[in-house]
Amino acid sequence: MTMTDRHTEIEIPAGEPVIHIRRFFKATRALVYKACTDPEYLRRWMGPRRLEITECEADLRVGGAWRMVHRAPDGAEFAFHGRLLELDPPRRRVGTFVWEGAPEDESVETIEFTEVDGGTLMTSTARHSSVEARDMHVANGMETGIIESYERLDELVAQEQAA
Repeated sequence: MTMTDRHTEIEIPAGEPVIHIRRFFKATRALVYKACTDPEYLRRWMGPRRLEITECEADLRVGGAWRMVHRAPDGAEFAFHGRLLELDPPRRRVGTFVWEGAPEDESVETIEFTEVDGGTLMTSTARHSSVEARDMHVANGMETGIIESYERLDELVAQEQAA
């Protein structure tokens, strides 16, 4: 990946309960970090375009909880929640992630924000409780959702930088 490449790289290593994601954003590290933690920004980019965010809350402190609910055009809802384990603005955010449809499969997501020439490299590692839990996450549309979400995040930070 070149540092100006705005494609989302997703790596799902065989036999390991992890998912690695990398994406370059042509924006400051502070802005990308804020867009990935502040509910007012998260509502504007998180999830596929076809889903409406009906709830987006976060207590932005270590030990604080977050929750997000998406609604599909057919009315189906998909809810997620977690806890914030580490906040080191604008360098790193670590938190848990639980899809409420499978509450026993909590993962821990570490996101690092690295300043690079021309912008920010965001690197995310999600560590699942098992390979089976990771595979269930992938099978439920994770890749498509991440790619579209990061495209939306790219659009948002471009708009914010231009303002």
